[in-house]
Order: sequence, then C-alpha cells, then structure tokens
Amino acid sequence: MVVYYFILCGLTFLGVANALSNKNKNYQNVIVIIALLLLFIFAALRSINIGADTRQYVSHFLKISNTNISDFSNYNNGWYGDVEIGYKFYNKFISFFSKNPQAITIVNSLVQILLISILIFRDSKHKWLSVFLYYTFCFYQTALNLTPSSFVSYFVFLSFPFIKNKKLIAFLAFVLIGMTFHTSAIFFIPLYFLSKIKISPKSMFAVLCICLFCMIGYSTFLSIIINIIPAKYVWYIDSAREHAHTSVELLVYISHFIALVFCLLMLNKQKRKKFIEDNPVMLWAFIFETVLYVLSTQSSMFSRGAFLFSPFVIIMIPEILNTIDNKNKRFIATCCIVIYGLVLYIARVNVNNVGTTMPYEFFF
Repeated sequence: MVVYYFILCGLTFLGVANALSNKNKNYQNVIVIIALLLLFIFAALRSINIGADTRQYVSHFLKISNTNISDFSNYNNGWYGDVEIGYKFYNKFISFFSKNPQAITIVNSLVQILLISILIFRDSKHKWLSVFLYYTFCFYQTALNLTPSSFVSYFVFLSFPFIKNKKLIAFLAFVLIGMTFHTSAIFFIPLYFLSKIKISPKSMFAVLCICLFCMIGYSTFLSIIINIIPAKYVWYIDSAREHAHTSVELLVYISHFIALVFCLLMLNKQKRKKFIEDNPVMLWAFIFETVLYVLSTQSSMFSRGAFLFSPFVIIMIPEILNTIDNKNKRFIATCCIVIYGLVLYIARVNVNNVGTTMPYEFFF
C-alpha cells in the first residue's frame, strides 16, 4: 500500500505544481511527463505477483521465446492456453532482444504508458487531470492485470477521429489490428454505427430495453453462442459465467457515473446540450460501458469489455470542465473532482485488491 500512496502523493504534488504554472504549456507538459514516468517505473519494476495475470504473461513470453514462428499455429501453453496471433509475434519480437522474464513486464508497461500518453497529449483538455483520474479511478492498476485488453483499448481509441470523419475502413483497420492482440476489440465496432444515432430520451429508453432483454434472455443467447464459437473459447465463457461480477464492479461504474453527471450538471442547459451534440462517440462509449457493466452481473467477461471503454472518462471529464466559462466555477469543479478522486481511490484500495496488485513488491 505504501508504494501506491507514494504515487498518489507524487501525482497530487505534481498537480499543485501544475496549478501554479501560470498556464505555461511547456512547464505543464514536463509535469505530465514526470507523472507518466512515475507510473511507468512502478509498473515496469513490479514482480510477477503484482497483477493476477502477470505470471501468465511471463509464462507466455518464456514459452513463445522458445517457440518457432512456424509452430505458432500449434502453440499451447498448458493451463494458460493460447493467445492471439498478434500478441505472439509481439512476444517473439521482444525475445529477440532479451529472454529475461522481466523483459515482457517492462515492455508491456512501456507500451501501455506510451499509448495512454498519446491519447492524453492528443485529446485531453487538462492533461494532468487525465493522468490523475487514470490513477485514482484505478485504471492504472487494472491495466497491470489486463495487459492485452489495455493495449486494445488505448490503441483503438486512437482511431476515433475516423468515426467522427466517417472513415469506416480506417477505423476497422485499427479494430482488426487490435483483435490480433485481443478479440475483445470487436466490442468497438458498434460504436461506429451508434455514433450516427442522436442521444435522446428515446435512444436511452431503447438501450435500457435492449439491456433488460439481454439479461432476461442471457442463458438462451449463451447456449446459441457456445454452439457457434470455436471450442477453445467455450471454457473461458463457462469460467466467466461462474465468476459473474456483482457489487464491487457496479459500485466502480457508479462512481464514474457520479463524476460524469456532476461535471455535466456544472454546465448550464445550453452548454450541456451542445456538449452532448458535439461528443456522441464518447457518450455512446460511456453508455456502452454501462450496458456491459450491467451484463457483467451475468458473466465476468463483460466486465473486461466494459474496461475497454473506461479511458473515455479520463478524457471526457476534462473536456466537460473545459467548457465552463466562469473561471472560478471551473476551478471549484476541478477541485471537487480531484478531491472525489482522492477519496474514491483511498476507499477502493482499502476494500478491494484491484487486479490483485496489492501489496506492491519489486521484482528484485
């Protein structure tokens, strides 16, 4: 716990420095880079026991590093099973430089932080706040446990301007590349078509009906899916169904929802309407995340799908706050979100071992 509180204090200190920077962009960028480096260092130096799936990633790396590329089609890592073809090549490429077991953890951490850095520097209206929310909303610790999923999430997120510009082929190219690392990238495809639908009470009611329909008919749909998909995925679905998520996961989502609603309520009616009209992709992503979190009560595999859309929150909240014209009101709203993030983080790490990342220990 000490390490995670140290990171929290470090990010908070950098936030104060950011607030005192007098809007010096270069100075603020340096602060954000330092914050991201802090996250990278502790992710890269963690032991195999930090993150429920870290041991699995190391095991795959060691196995793939000693497997010929021509034998990838027959690859099987015993209890850990198989992985997607893109992730195999990624591991093999790393093994050309080092076969040290820690190499995969270091490179995975580097790729994760680089991808989230690109997103933040490209899309965030308040870069430090996005990094802070990434940490305090526990996306950072969750990503330590869901490496391929986080790769997919951050990578496909980069393609979202293609949705806005209606470039379907370019968007699908990103999704397909993402699917070579984790097939969950397919969850992003509906967003392209949903973004064309205006967010309104009617569309929200339709989403609610679909969600309830899926929950009621879940068992029937699942039996159909099991008869269609390859056998190697059936065991995963059965396991996920046995570990359906309940209270903690839904409370996590609700905490994000509260933060988003608070920010929207800080806008006047006209500004709020304009924000909803101008940001259909982000809002539909959040709605899609909502549906998946609800479905995670039936199967834990949906919670992994919901995680894919989580980064929207760390971009969307600064985006909303940036539209507040009154400087004092914007400052107060930002302070409220920061305090909320601090309280939320401390509360969560004391009641839930996020992705089995606590207590922290170094690999050496």
